[in-house]
Amino acid sequence: MAWRLGRIQRGCLRVIEEYEAAGKRPTTFNIAAEVYRVRRDQCGNRMVSDAQHFSTERALASLGRKGLVTGHGTLSWCGRYWMAAASAAVCGR
Repeated sequence: MAWRLGRIQRGCLRVIEEYEAAGKRPTTFNIAAEVYRVRRDQCGNRMVSDAQHFSTERALASLGRKGLVTGHGTLSWCGRYWMAAASAAVCGR
């Protein structure tokens, strides 16, 4: 039985594609904030909960196992940079 992508996985792919179209690479934090539609506060900051961040990491890991995305590098507070697998192949990563 083939499983379809879940809501968070589809959202992750959408965000990655939007960032790549703009010539940017999103971090796990950026993806979580976009997928969960986290609004900016008065200072311009977005507060992503630990649960939202972790579920985004799980969704990205699952997409990585399926060969749909690839993660690069690590940052202490916002996670890894992510790319669609097709873009990574073009970049030689």
